[in-house]
Amino acid sequence: MVIEWLRFKVPPEKWEEFILRDEEVWTAGLRSFSGYLGKEVWVDAVENEVVMLIRWKTREQWKSVPQSTIDELDAKMGDLQMPIAESREYQVRKFLH
Repeated sequence: MVIEWLRFKVPPEKWEEFILRDEEVWTAGLRSFSGYLGKEVWVDAVENEVVMLIRWKTREQWKSVPQSTIDELDAKMGDLQMPIAESREYQVRKFLH
């Protein structure tokens, strides 16, 4: 499994609206892609950040999402499209004992 980790700077008064629109646009859009496993949303009230952790079965499936789809979903965010402040990628490893 691979984790797509995204951090957004979001004004506190827009948290709820941003998260709801992301669910309607991005989460709904990604569900149709093979390999999408789910998403968690974390809010940091101290740093005024929203962090999204998106789980994918494989890196190849994640990276197979076409740029045209990414652009289309970004556009659907409208006035709530926030720039990504930071992104990371994590590989989840399971060790057998």
